[in-house]
Amino acid sequence: MTYTTGIMSIRLHVYSPLQHSALWLGAWLYGRQSTDALIDALLDLQQPTSVEVLHRLRATAKLHGEEPAVRLVLAGPAQPSGLPAPADEHGALLIPAGDDHYHMLIALPGEEEWHWQMVENPPAALYLSPGEADLRLAEATRQAASLIEAQGLRTSSLSNPRLTVGMLSDFYETPGIPEDTPPRAAKLIARADRVAAIIEALLDQAGDHSLDPELLGLWRYIREARMTAVDYAVREMGRLAG
Repeated sequence: MTYTTGIMSIRLHVYSPLQHSALWLGAWLYGRQSTDALIDALLDLQQPTSVEVLHRLRATAKLHGEEPAVRLVLAGPAQPSGLPAPADEHGALLIPAGDDHYHMLIALPGEEEWHWQMVENPPAALYLSPGEADLRLAEATRQAASLIEAQGLRTSSLSNPRLTVGMLSDFYETPGIPEDTPPRAAKLIARADRVAAIIEALLDQAGDHSLDPELLGLWRYIREARMTAVDYAVREMGRLAG
């Protein structure tokens, strides 16, 4: 069950396994997870697991500055990443390498190796707190529900996701984040998962584009929540690692 706009599934705009990959890579780079645990997690996420890449990251990542060891970058309609292609289409991970240079990792479908590229001076991070990102997503969800209600459509599925999501919850709530993930970040990811599942279910039920203006605007805030959760979680991992 996948709603499409044109040829693109909405999941490409509201979810990426890079979210979990970033958390695992951050925990590993800060020495809080073993290499075996990282590889197992990446395999579960169907992400590249090149040991050569991991060795290179371990040797060149700069982990003692103010930045987190890994940053998640997601893009979408009217919200480009500012990174070289194919980052806008697939999302990217940024790992600081020093002197304003960063490793950019992208997982391409069907590819066994990371697409690897060095980039210089990427756009700044969002710098939202988990609380701010949560409030922005919650407010956007309330606004969408009000607009749908104004159209005379039922909103129970938007306010109570369990009535609508069904099998989608198994996809969006797939476990697999490292135990080092702070509860605030995990909670924010859970809200993003829940809203993403609601959107997909509602668009699938509508069977047309009638709800697009109300629901597609939520995509931006879902991506913001995911990027903020990763940023906060990895920073906390680094702080605890000393």
